[in-house]
Amino acid sequence: MGTDSVHAYRCDVTNREEVFKMAEKVRTEVGDVTILINNAGLGIVKTLLNYSDDEITRTINVNVIAHYWMLRAFLPSMIESNHGHVVALSSGLGIATSIYSTVYSPTKFAVRALMEAVNEELRLSSKGKSLIKFTTAFPTVVFNRMFKKPIIKFPSLVSPLYPKEAASLIIDAQRKNYRERGIPFRVIPLLSFLRNFPNKAQECIKDFVNLSVEPDN
Repeated sequence: MGTDSVHAYRCDVTNREEVFKMAEKVRTEVGDVTILINNAGLGIVKTLLNYSDDEITRTINVNVIAHYWMLRAFLPSMIESNHGHVVALSSGLGIATSIYSTVYSPTKFAVRALMEAVNEELRLSSKGKSLIKFTTAFPTVVFNRMFKKPIIKFPSLVSPLYPKEAASLIIDAQRKNYRERGIPFRVIPLLSFLRNFPNKAQECIKDFVNLSVEPDN
């Protein structure tokens, strides 16, 4: 984009020591971070018993534990200045589960709970004076390398997005201070509405819509 104000840092976000070392380097070279976007994610498409122990651990570390290290590294300066915005990527599978999501879905449910809890913690501890914002985004199908072969029976219901489109919608949600935002926006109302049905009805609707992915080898 023709700017020289972009800084890039390489870091293993699952490694606490690396995260804190990188955060200090950013503070020294750039300044305090005012917008933190926890976007790193890992999805492995297998049935529960086909996962290796390492695959389960890595998915949980990237999708959940990394959020804790990033928050603990960057949130203190936001609290000190009472200014900042944290954005976290959950998923449509963080609202309703599907086949092959026995590891991925729980991590995305956890992201939603963490963001809700830390927002409430700051609200109460500051007696309502905290100005730090929190936005949780819930993308559905994005054409990236995570889920390589999506199965979509009704594309008009869940429109697949290219990464650039998804990023634009996430930035828009942050700028408009949405607490939670579906990517696209109808994701949360549709999935939340689905969860109000009896279990058998939910299963019938899921079978009819047939939104899934092909498993990894």
